[in-house]
Amino acid sequence: MKQKGHERRTTARASDDWRIARGDDVLPNLNNLGIGDTALEWHDRFLIRIDRHMPHAVFIACGETLQSDWAMPRLGATLEDALPDNLRDSFAEGCQRSLEKGCPVPVEGSYRDQDLREILFRCVMMPVRAMNDGVNFIFGAYSHKVSA
Repeated sequence: MKQKGHERRTTARASDDWRIARGDDVLPNLNNLGIGDTALEWHDRFLIRIDRHMPHAVFIACGETLQSDWAMPRLGATLEDALPDNLRDSFAEGCQRSLEKGCPVPVEGSYRDQDLREILFRCVMMPVRAMNDGVNFIFGAYSHKVSA
């Protein structure tokens, strides 16, 4: 049973944290996100440094759960290197839409894992700025389940 005032979805909790970090600004500053803070559930969260060619964007922070789910050998891997094709395309498109809209963008879909099982996923992409510069990063959260 869902507790009143407590959101169960990883993506909704991350979106709430993004809005709190943003405060009265248009976008949150990277320093306000608490990257790596276990209290903010980083096991299901990630931070991507954007690139003009989004499949080349790089994971610079990624929760342990996600690193093991995606068999990511290390941080610094690109979307292209770390994610299955369909998931990579969804991530790249979601990142681009989030940058264009300047707000959280939910992304849902499915892909096949290495064992050819269908994986249903949900994630959210949110633009973040570094210091007073332009938008340089996408903050997000991801959850999935194996299709029955």
